[in-house]
Amino acid sequence: MKYIADLSDWQEGIDFSEIHKKFDGIIAKISEGTSPQTCYQKFIDSAIKNNMPWGVYCYSHATNEKDAAREARTLIDLLPGFPELGIWFDVEAPEVLALSNSEITAIASAFICKCNEAGYSAGIYASLSTITDRINTDDLAGYVPYWVAAYGYSSNPLATYGLNVAGWQYRDDYIIGAHHVDASEWYAMEG
Repeated sequence: MKYIADLSDWQEGIDFSEIHKKFDGIIAKISEGTSPQTCYQKFIDSAIKNNMPWGVYCYSHATNEKDAAREARTLIDLLPGFPELGIWFDVEAPEVLALSNSEITAIASAFICKCNEAGYSAGIYASLSTITDRINTDDLAGYVPYWVAAYGYSSNPLATYGLNVAGWQYRDDYIIGAHHVDASEWYAMEG
């Protein structure tokens, strides 16, 4: 098992030498909707410099399949290389969660398909309740990976659902200097 840090513009200026000491890789927020983030390139460059695997995620604001595909295209165009830890479709924005289960599933599928067509692995990041209660996982391909956020558990609570679980974000309060970092156990890493 490996440990991954979730980094976004909230961690601007973080001491990356501490990230390198405490984590095995990073996943950086590269975009919010179709808007590029400020710090993703610095985080990825630091990961590469320290021989750490990295991935990226899009905090989605898509409310239809066309918008989800546009978000995927934006993310792909921003990629500075191949994300070993994959691409993640972050399902947590209020306007996304206001959709029906079938609509959320369809937009996630549109995003994932667009990434797959470009040669990248893509999956879904969401809370445990979103994955189990709001996404029709049976309607998605079995190879789709999931990265679940669930705090207060002693082990990965999604492990018994028969899904392809890549990671479990088990805390959102790992302290590095003045920054809080979301930490995940990661299962989908070679080596």
